Amino acid sequence: MKRMALVLPSIFRIFFLYPAFKSPLSSGAQRLEVVWDSDSLDWKDLPASEITQRVTSKVQPGSIVLFHNAALHTPEALPAILETLLQEGYTFVPISQLILPGTCGTDYTIDHTGRQCPACP
Repeated sequence: MKRMALVLPSIFRIFFLYPAFKSPLSSGAQRLEVVWDSDSLDWKDLPASEITQRVTSKVQPGSIVLFHNAALHTPEALPAILETLLQEGYTFVPISQLILPGTCGTDYTIDHTGRQCPACP
């Protein structure tokens, strides 16, 4: 990765990883591996209405939704997904704003779903 980008990013997602898989690239380094918790399954060429229903029913605060660039019906589904989630009070932020700063175990913990939780004072 460093040879291609010249600099190793501090936040990354490896393609084709499932959330339960731990990447060797993040071990022993000050890098944070980000993985989705809600899969749109858009790569299966589901109809836009099904993608919309799947995503909007599974999203929770802090969710990261997986979409694919070449999925056939994703462009059609996105406006309804965004509108629904905005009406439900969600906001959309870059990963860098979603991640809690600091050190795991000191400043935050990670729960059984993989979500960061602020550490108790």
